[in-house]
Amino acid sequence: MLITEWDILVLDLDGTLLCGQGEVSHSNLHALDGVREAGIKIVVATGRSFSECNHILEWMNHQGVSITAGGSQLTSNTGATIARDTVDVDVTKEVTTKVVESGLRCLVLKDKSACDTQYVLVGDAPLHDASIWWFETLEISLLEVDSLDEDPWPEHTLRVGAVANKDQLLPIATVLKTSLVDRAKLQHWSAVTCSEATGSSTHLLEVFGKSVNKWNMLRHHLGETINPTRIAVIGDGLNDIELFQKAGFSIVMDNAEEHVQQYADVLTGRHDEDGFADAMYRWIISPCSDQQ
Repeated sequence: MLITEWDILVLDLDGTLLCGQGEVSHSNLHALDGVREAGIKIVVATGRSFSECNHILEWMNHQGVSITAGGSQLTSNTGATIARDTVDVDVTKEVTTKVVESGLRCLVLKDKSACDTQYVLVGDAPLHDASIWWFETLEISLLEVDSLDEDPWPEHTLRVGAVANKDQLLPIATVLKTSLVDRAKLQHWSAVTCSEATGSSTHLLEVFGKSVNKWNMLRHHLGETINPTRIAVIGDGLNDIELFQKAGFSIVMDNAEEHVQQYADVLTGRHDEDGFADAMYRWIISPCSDQQ
């Protein structure tokens, strides 16, 4: 076994390990094996729910825990909920009202281990093409309702938001950013995999519990054993920034937006050019790796 500087690798999926079509290349799979052989524990940290990434975890032969739904849930390798941080019921109502009044369908992500379905869809507006592709491709279970009052599980919401074009979501995000300050966490950003797979620009509006992020859930998982200096992270998105700020070593993908790249200790290649594998061999599984 190699002597490495890292005990844990925290790994993002979309825009990092996965190509634009949501697949894992042979080179990246081989690099993952090298990380395990070096004795480094892998923690997946993704914006996807467990149901949306379980097939990827199986491809990876991932046996550990996963931080899912942008940091709002910690799941075992069987999908059981270990910990979670839900959205306040009043926040969910406010976001849903604004989204539906703006002529969009509201997507309410549920803790599948506590509910009979993965998403509650609120309103009667047509779904965005990316949402249709996503739900059909991944065979996601849905409950469609006219009003949030019909949601059978109001206390089990992990995320609430919408998928649309940027010009549709930006006004909603601007209003909610002000009204939800100190009550929730809001993100508005592009969807890499959906955009590339459907061939059109796709944006996400996502609202979480106010303390939700990937680092906070990792800290909850590790407890007193956490040692940031022994943790390396690799990612590309807004929801990775707290990890980049707190971990001992941060690798950012070249396809990340410029304001995300500023948090990098090092930059690696693009997600669709095996940038993950290159980073692993250069900085993670090489003995006493040089970070310069």
